[in-house]
Amino acid sequence: MNVQAIDTPAFRPAAPARLDRPVSKLSQLFGAASRDMVKWWPADSFRDLTTTRVILGTTYHAINDPEAVRRVLLDNVGNYPKPGPLRRVFPLIMDGLFGAEGAAWRSQRRLMAPVFTPAAIQDFLPIFAAVAKGTAGNWEAQTPGAIDVAAAATRATFDVISRALFSAEHGLAGDEAARNVAAMLAGVGEIGIMAFLGLSQFRPSRRARAGRRGEAFLTERITAFIAQRQADPSPPADFMTRLIDAFAADHPPKEAAKLALSNAVTFLVAGHETTANALAWTLYLLSEQPQVQTWAAQEAQLALAAGGGPDEILGRLVYLRWVLEEALRLYPPAPRIDRQALADDQLGDLAVRKGDYIGVWPWVLHRHAALWDNPDAFDPERFAPEARAAQHRFQYIPFGAGPRTCIGAQFATAEALLVLAAWLARFEFAPVPGHQVEVTSDLALRPRGGMPLIVSRRP
Repeated sequence: MNVQAIDTPAFRPAAPARLDRPVSKLSQLFGAASRDMVKWWPADSFRDLTTTRVILGTTYHAINDPEAVRRVLLDNVGNYPKPGPLRRVFPLIMDGLFGAEGAAWRSQRRLMAPVFTPAAIQDFLPIFAAVAKGTAGNWEAQTPGAIDVAAAATRATFDVISRALFSAEHGLAGDEAARNVAAMLAGVGEIGIMAFLGLSQFRPSRRARAGRRGEAFLTERITAFIAQRQADPSPPADFMTRLIDAFAADHPPKEAAKLALSNAVTFLVAGHETTANALAWTLYLLSEQPQVQTWAAQEAQLALAAGGGPDEILGRLVYLRWVLEEALRLYPPAPRIDRQALADDQLGDLAVRKGDYIGVWPWVLHRHAALWDNPDAFDPERFAPEARAAQHRFQYIPFGAGPRTCIGAQFATAEALLVLAAWLARFEFAPVPGHQVEVTSDLALRPRGGMPLIVSRRP
């Protein structure tokens, strides 16, 4: 497909206004800045390579130098584990792959890696395609009009993760799980900074209490699912069965069940929440740039019309992949990565002391003026081969980087591309007049109040 330059001005999608100066430390602890992480960044942070703040004796460095990011996440990764206080923020998932360190992390990573190899992901592609087709069929049966594509994407991605990893046997309904996952993430985001300072017990806010209820709900349902699988003499041979059996081989039953629970919740949450947000943001960007949407839709139609299996279709989605990568740049699935120094270190000109916290914020890194031309604009051609080759490997990290790169990155990318292709080939997406898109965040970036778009059948 011949993609030509767009003559219209570059589209600058929704983002919080940049502040003239840092918010007060009091606001970071108790005010609005503590509840919506991406909104408290001053404009200087998108121009400076480091930002350092000291709150109640705790030093926090936010770094935007790709070489420094490389050292923290790859070259000296052993010096920068996840912070100890994260256990207070994420108690449910810290025993699993997300929170484990050292030998425990390496063991779990080896255990799960075979499920997420490119060859293994081929087995999941028909599920991605079938779920996308099912959603499209539902839309065709509706009267053309506004649809909350964020909610639709959440239902679709939950269906995918349910079928692919759990054989749809976890005892959770899609909308029910989505509500509890959203509550849990919002509650965790609410207490984030306070927990780092050991003060979360003094913050029993409404959102934090709702988050605990969401966590308790998920714990109860997944614990029952695991117990059922452990008692089943012939369980489905899916990811969770293999995971439970592997833990049982090396751990007592209660510990094996605890590790299985931690990882099940991690994959249930990360496996659908982040991909759903990526789909919603991508459709929003395309709705605001009709020409880009037309190119992506034409490519999707040609890719599907050429036939073959989902893997062959996926290989034809070149331009759509650029679009998705640009959406992940502007709206990274996880807007922050936190680490804590075990020993003194030097990150370029920045002296790091033992115990200092290091923040790598894809939200800032991906929009940094020193790293990107017109960084707040939507431009899929940033990811054309020549442009991509000119970028530093560590200036674009939507799934993290180094040995702890998200294990499900290829799964999520393939899922998003096949879902987008199925939807774009059959439908046009346009903004809802008068609706203002607003970015909100806790542990993920999502559109506040959903993402209503006008969805209509392509001629």
